[in-house]
Amino acid sequence: MNATVARGVYFGLQSLRREPVAAALADLRRTEWLSREELRDLQAARQLEQLRFALDRVPYYRRALEPLRSRIASARGWDEVNAILAEMPIIEKAAVMLDPPSYTADRAEELPTFPDKTSGSSGTPVIFPCDQRSWAYRHALMFRCMEAFGVRVGEPYALFFGLHWNKMARAKVALRDSVLNRARVSAYEIGPARFDAHFDKVRRRRPTYFLGYPSAISDFCALAQERGRDLRDLRLKAVFLTAEPLRPHQRQLIEAVTGSRCVDTYGSAEGGVIALECPAGGRHTTPEATWLALRDTTTRTGEAIVTDMMLRAFPMIRYAMGDEIVLGADSCPCGRAQPLVASIEGRSGEPITLPNGRTVNANLPSYIFKPLAALGVIRRYRFVHRGDDLQLFLVVSQRFQPEEHLRVVRQEIRNAFGEVELEIHVVEDLPHLPNAKHRDYVRIP
Repeated sequence: MNATVARGVYFGLQSLRREPVAAALADLRRTEWLSREELRDLQAARQLEQLRFALDRVPYYRRALEPLRSRIASARGWDEVNAILAEMPIIEKAAVMLDPPSYTADRAEELPTFPDKTSGSSGTPVIFPCDQRSWAYRHALMFRCMEAFGVRVGEPYALFFGLHWNKMARAKVALRDSVLNRARVSAYEIGPARFDAHFDKVRRRRPTYFLGYPSAISDFCALAQERGRDLRDLRLKAVFLTAEPLRPHQRQLIEAVTGSRCVDTYGSAEGGVIALECPAGGRHTTPEATWLALRDTTTRTGEAIVTDMMLRAFPMIRYAMGDEIVLGADSCPCGRAQPLVASIEGRSGEPITLPNGRTVNANLPSYIFKPLAALGVIRRYRFVHRGDDLQLFLVVSQRFQPEEHLRVVRQEIRNAFGEVELEIHVVEDLPHLPNAKHRDYVRIP
């Protein structure tokens, strides 16, 4: 599809969906080169808007913010808003899952939203109404990042991402991929047997960039290198990596095989787009749409606490990401004033080797439970691999029906992992592990 036509189709569809991506992108182009002081003023104003809305309309925040009501009403500058946030409780995923109505705004149905869900990499996915304005800024932030590398909306690309095995789901995804001018390569099907088909599919699309999991794209590049298949002649403008930490060896391999720059991106369903790499190599935060802090404010390393300031129907202010980050230097050679993150260490994209010898992508376990996510019957899960034994521990709700729901779990595991011996245990809770966000699969020697 012609890039100009694809761009028109995309923005036309977003307009029909009442998702103001074009307006958000125009705003972000305006703010891209603001000074640090101007960005702080803008961030403080937008955070105050959300705080005042939450205090007025959201049950949890009516209670939590009541002692801060007068300060929220009179606050003006960034320092005052930062001090208010520092006194607020941190939101944990478990609390949100246990009591969604408390975090849902009064008359939320009046607000334009789309349903969203977390990846489920740290347990059962959280499903919540995400404001269309938030969706718009998430897309627009990625587009602004891409523009810095010469990529425009509508250009063809290859997407290396998760793809569920359900036939109806795949049919819907195929239609969406066609409209969005992209060739999709399932991160869960990259291997010697499917490489040639994937390679030909990518080349037919003539992409100007790749987007996807670092582990999936590096696996694809490794196979291309082994088989002498040239990716450099695609002349990619960039390779954008998301959903997992980008490891140095992955960056080195991808850049060598494709001949193009890797661009690291960091975000989540709960927190929006949080940090994006610039052409100078700095990973910039996004103060126009998010507020990023550390759990321990006395250090520059610790757990990321993030707020998507655009959320109204289901605001999650000061949400604990479960990711360990390192804050960066005060400035970047590119000249952009958005604060920097030096590294993100908490998420794990290491491949999993199953007891049957099969190697699968680290994100695959999270896909197993998505068919049950909307039912809310499984609160958390963890696979534990000891020697040749694989066990699954489930923390379930009162709505869990052992016979009915275990049948679905077993079938989804068989679809994902193949034939493996598996013991399933229903337990009251799971012990907390360091950097547990992606520890849904634990290998114990």
